[in-house]
Amino acid sequence: MTHTRRRHIAALCAGAMSLTLLAAGCGGTPTPQPIASNLVPDSALSGLLLAAPDIRSVMDGAPLIAEPVNSAMDDNRTLLPNLNCLGVWHPGETAIYGAPDTPGAWSSVRRQLLRAPGNDQWRSSVVQSVTSYPAPGAARDFLAQSADRWAKCTDHTVNITLNDQRLPRWRSGQLDAATDRLRMPISRANGTATSSCEHVVSIRANVVIDVLACAPRTADVRQASEIADRIASHVPTAE
Repeated sequence: MTHTRRRHIAALCAGAMSLTLLAAGCGGTPTPQPIASNLVPDSALSGLLLAAPDIRSVMDGAPLIAEPVNSAMDDNRTLLPNLNCLGVWHPGETAIYGAPDTPGAWSSVRRQLLRAPGNDQWRSSVVQSVTSYPAPGAARDFLAQSADRWAKCTDHTVNITLNDQRLPRWRSGQLDAATDRLRMPISRANGTATSSCEHVVSIRANVVIDVLACAPRTADVRQASEIADRIASHVPTAE
């Protein structure tokens, strides 16, 4: 190889240090592509959920018993086939989130129910759920789809029968929609026993946060918003 040709190749290599293909062709080690630092891996989802004592604290000390963390979606479409209201009625529904094996779909979920002991007709309960997507854009798409559905389930009454028993009558309120969050107030009534709930779906990075909180009162419940905010604070931000 001539001295001039060696100088020419050296110049090409020096000018292409940031390009992996040229670096490899010049005999150097390919430069690894940077990994997005704000993506939450599936393995980190469980660490985003709040611990039971923290949930009880947010819920004003309610004696909520935590069930094991579930790594699958729920499926209640036979109880409530109206998909516009199913996603409002209960977090983490497979009919709402869709199948995980399609392009751009969710990849992993961690979901947990906490409720008061005994049979209190779900007057005191929390469902917290986090679902990961391959990219933040996919999480935003899910929020936009949910906003469209939730808008069709405002001021809506739902009566559900389970095992021949009527569940507490459920009624949604007005949708409060923002660019990164949906909020819906909900009331439940069973005879003279009433409760108020708040359902919040928000996004942070590539994670969808889905929280429903109910308390035995008629006042406006905001605990789902606080729980969702605390979960979001655990999600790393881009550096």
